[in-house]
Amino acid sequence: MTESMNGITIRPAVEPDQATIREMVRTERLDPTALHWSHFVVAELPDEGIVGIGQIRPSPKCRELGSMVVRRGHQRKGIGGTIIREILSHEAGPVFLETEIGNVTYYARFGFVEIPWYQTPMPLKAKSGIGGLLARLFGYRLTTMRWDRVESA
Repeated sequence: MTESMNGITIRPAVEPDQATIREMVRTERLDPTALHWSHFVVAELPDEGIVGIGQIRPSPKCRELGSMVVRRGHQRKGIGGTIIREILSHEAGPVFLETEIGNVTYYARFGFVEIPWYQTPMPLKAKSGIGGLLARLFGYRLTTMRWDRVESA
């Protein structure tokens, strides 16, 4: 558990958080698959409850950062970044993510680099390929990114 300077507590999700996780993901129209509370961390404020979530979606061949949501009214306060740093602090790498093209600069701050979708392992490769085609139909452009742990000297 991590507590930040602004009173936000970052903690592993627990089973009673499942309904909130599903609601937050659906509200933002994110990928509703593989939403198991045990893969999530949550950001909490004492008087408001959960204000942010994020997960590492595990699969046999890769780990994917996903379901990053910060409630409206709490965005642009560093909550998402705190969640990402907490999640990545427990990862050995690599970690992949799929995001809208406009978010590349944001995730680059944490060490993610844009890669061609075909360089991602299965099943993310299939998801990215199909998702990218569907997104274009609705006017979105998705990209895939990769993070590798860099040990400091």
